[in-house]
Amino acid sequence: MRPFTAACLLLAWPLTSAAAQVTLSASARTATIAEHVELRLIVRTLENIDEINVTIPAGGYDIISRQNQPPMQTTEWRTFEQVITIAFFKTGDFTVGPLAVELLAAKTVKESETSGTVTIRVRSLLGENDKDIKPLKKLLAMRGDPRHLLKYAAGSMLLLLLAITGWFLLKKRAMKKDLPRAAPLAPEIELEMRIRELRQKNLPQQGEFRQFFISLSDMIKRFIERAYEFNAADFTTAETIERLRNSEGDGEITGSMETIFQQADLVKFARRVPEQEAVASLYPLIAAVIIKHKKRREPAGAEPHA
Repeated sequence: MRPFTAACLLLAWPLTSAAAQVTLSASARTATIAEHVELRLIVRTLENIDEINVTIPAGGYDIISRQNQPPMQTTEWRTFEQVITIAFFKTGDFTVGPLAVELLAAKTVKESETSGTVTIRVRSLLGENDKDIKPLKKLLAMRGDPRHLLKYAAGSMLLLLLAITGWFLLKKRAMKKDLPRAAPLAPEIELEMRIRELRQKNLPQQGEFRQFFISLSDMIKRFIERAYEFNAADFTTAETIERLRNSEGDGEITGSMETIFQQADLVKFARRVPEQEAVASLYPLIAAVIIKHKKRREPAGAEPHA
């Protein structure tokens, strides 16, 4: 009976050893809000695998980027590696994983594996001696009979009805006139004018970095909505960049947009104070995007200027 058992183990050993090995690690186990954390996924297999397909579960983090390293081949192993950059915008303990991995050969799934998990603690940028926002004051108690307010409410409703009626009358009069309206400005021209107005306010020079980046983000999202026909205000930064890559074939444009949004997120959410040089470096990126969109609107058969 013992020789038979040993023979079975010898026959089963190649099958078990041929299973893929999947490991998941993180560049840091603690991070601050909006700080980039790199997840490194390594897959080793004995099979003749061409590529891997990695599915990342949703969690309290944004996926900034994903990068596949060139596969490594040895006499026994074929190793795949993928680097995933994520960022958190809330504090607490977060568990990332498990990641689902499909091993493909000739576009066919040969094996499916799952990785382990990593736990990352996200802390605030405030230190022990920093003062947080004070709690709101308690509501004041109202004394007396509130029914005397009904006459004011009735008056307000009457004014509101009069205002709505007047608005409808003005709208109807404007429709009768049917005046021709000027064509809207091109998205890049509108962005150029709004950026010029924003620069004239000198918000970074006054220390108003957060208000500056809020206004800048709104302008860029408005431009994306008009130029690429999707509402960037409804998406996160990572989702917006992903949709831009699908719509925009110019990598410099998508790279410039990603740099602007990442800098804006650090200032708006992480309260990071940027250098004046970092703010000034964004204007050439925006100008390059505007110039490229202007050239696309030029007639295809137009002759170049002398």
